[in-house]
Amino acid sequence: MTQETKQIFSLRKFKTGTHSALLAKYGIVLATTAVLMGAGAVSADEVTTSQTKPTTEVVAPAAGQASVSAETSAKKQSAVTSDIPTSVPAHTTQDQAVTAVEDAQATLKDNVSTAKDTGVVVKEGDTKEVVINSGNAAEKTSEILTDLNQQDKAVKEATEKQAANQKAYEETSKEHEAVVKEGQEHLDKSTAEVDQLIDQAKKAGLLVTETTTDQTPEYKGTKGLTGDELRTAMAENLELYQAAIKAGITLQDKSVADLKATLALYQANQKAYTQANTALKDAKSSGVAELEGADGRQNQVIDLAKKNNVPIDVKTETVHPKYIDTKGLTGDKLYQAIQNNIAVYQKAVADSVGKQDASTKEAQAKLDAYLKALADYQAGIGRESGVKWAENTTVEAGTAQRMTGDEPAVSWGNLRTAAADAIQSLDRNQNTDATFDYIFKINGSGTVIIKNTSNGDVTLKISNIQAWTAENTYLAVWGAKDGGIAWGVFATTHGTVTGGAGEGATGGNVGATGAIFAMVKSYDYEVSTSNTVSTVTFNDIDNNQTVTLNGLDGAKLVKGGNVTQSGNSYSAGTGDVSQATGGVIDSNGVQFNLDTAKKVVFSGTHYLPGYINTSIVAGIFGVASEVPKEPKKPNLEVKNLDVKVPEAPEAPKPIAVAVQKATVKAPDAPEAPAPVEVSVHYYKMTTTPEEPTPVPPTPVQKASVLPSTGEAGSVLSIIGGVLLSGLALVGVRKRKED
Repeated sequence: MTQETKQIFSLRKFKTGTHSALLAKYGIVLATTAVLMGAGAVSADEVTTSQTKPTTEVVAPAAGQASVSAETSAKKQSAVTSDIPTSVPAHTTQDQAVTAVEDAQATLKDNVSTAKDTGVVVKEGDTKEVVINSGNAAEKTSEILTDLNQQDKAVKEATEKQAANQKAYEETSKEHEAVVKEGQEHLDKSTAEVDQLIDQAKKAGLLVTETTTDQTPEYKGTKGLTGDELRTAMAENLELYQAAIKAGITLQDKSVADLKATLALYQANQKAYTQANTALKDAKSSGVAELEGADGRQNQVIDLAKKNNVPIDVKTETVHPKYIDTKGLTGDKLYQAIQNNIAVYQKAVADSVGKQDASTKEAQAKLDAYLKALADYQAGIGRESGVKWAENTTVEAGTAQRMTGDEPAVSWGNLRTAAADAIQSLDRNQNTDATFDYIFKINGSGTVIIKNTSNGDVTLKISNIQAWTAENTYLAVWGAKDGGIAWGVFATTHGTVTGGAGEGATGGNVGATGAIFAMVKSYDYEVSTSNTVSTVTFNDIDNNQTVTLNGLDGAKLVKGGNVTQSGNSYSAGTGDVSQATGGVIDSNGVQFNLDTAKKVVFSGTHYLPGYINTSIVAGIFGVASEVPKEPKKPNLEVKNLDVKVPEAPEAPKPIAVAVQKATVKAPDAPEAPAPVEVSVHYYKMTTTPEEPTPVPPTPVQKASVLPSTGEAGSVLSIIGGVLLSGLALVGVRKRKED
């Protein structure tokens, strides 16, 4: 092959940022024959004549480099180039060859350092030792440079690939994080709305069934992907993810719409039910009041007969009007049916009251005639024990919550102050016998046990406290030695009040905002004794209060002067405030005398005509429960009519609604790229000493013989040529260095 020989220049960049110019001069050969022939000086920039390349030893690349070269050749020609030359001039000396290889290896090592900084794993093979001589220096150097050039390209390609993979990883990671965060936030917001409506629906009474659908699509695997392949796969996965999020939100939006519609329907049915139920309750309350009024008038006769031992037989009858069946009705249909039934009920009540009053008047006339001849009752036929509050009596919590009295309760004081104000009024002039050592919180229903009375224990249960917008409801229990058992029910709420307190809500002015009293309208009670008793008293019915007593049927009744009776209801007007622990039957008390002593359980409701008091106070037993019982007498006959109340409307049945929720799993985040690996190896050049060329002896000529031509002239020509050639080389070197 032919080869051009010329000067080769290269620039090496060092890590310090500085540059050094390395001038490698190859092939500056002056042909001796040309000099001897007197040829003109050869310039260093001129190209020498082509020469046939000698046979040289082939330097094999390392195993790792061979694989890189094979991979590189399999691809399209890379745009990556190397600054390392692939050849040197044919007449390169051994020293020039060593310099050229060292310079090329320095360039390769710089690029290897850059590759390592980028993250490339560079495997450095063993250094290959190459021995050169003057005959093969150019050829072997060119082979080594070609190998180093290919290694340099491989290192640069690995560096670019590593940087590109890292960039793709960082960009896809950022995009993945942003898209997943936004998608999850949107889905979470939609799910929160569904959950909120589910909670509302459940609280409203709907039967909610929840199912969750996994909308996660089938993503492409990104494990091991790098560069554009990673970008493409991740872009497709994120597009699938966004579509799944959108589908999940659409699914949940439908559930939101279904929930809202079902909830609205149920609330409409609930409203119709509430209106119908309220109307029926109002009608029943009015009808019951009329019937109880007739009962009260009749009971006066009955009580008077009993008081005077006059037998009186009460014939009871229940009227059953024809009502519309409201079972299964909802909405307006339910409301209209209830209105019809109310009208039928009101007519039946009016007819029954008329008939009952007629029978009462007849019995009254007979009783008045009989009483004119009646003597006083005989007394002392027996004494049955009752119950009194003893000196060591205490009150323990059953299911009620015992309070200390120091708890915050109202804006102007603690729970003990609140109890006193609510029960005794702000002026402390009501229920002056009350003490507040035993205060209990009642949550819906609660029991307390009055321990160690004069006759065993008494259990008191309080429930269904009706107080206006009450937040907390309480029970205070107290008593007096040899007296009765007393209690007061009160409640607290939040708001503003500018009125009084106590029974009647008088006695000063609270004038507070925040925690205040809640007006108490009614409560239910139940009393049971652990021992037998023969007499039961209810000592304190006053200030427009009404008490119903159940469980004492058949007992002989004694009423105070201010007490009126209607069936098992007992009422008293305003103006008299008795002491609940008095234990005596005064103007506002009632007494029940049993034929035989037994353990009693009686219950009822204690109520006011409205929300007018901050408390309701009651008292039972005491010394009045230990009086002799009165004898029985024959009964008169009266007709007592009752009217069947229309069936209360059925509460709307909970509506079942199915709710679908969605979940979407995000595609896997991209994996950090594995480092690109590349192998390199270096060379150690070993030069061979050159053998000196023998110089033939020169014939000695006589100095006197100086021919103008001939050998002497040739010698001078040679010497001059050498001198001129040397000057020419110095001139070329000088110009290049400048």
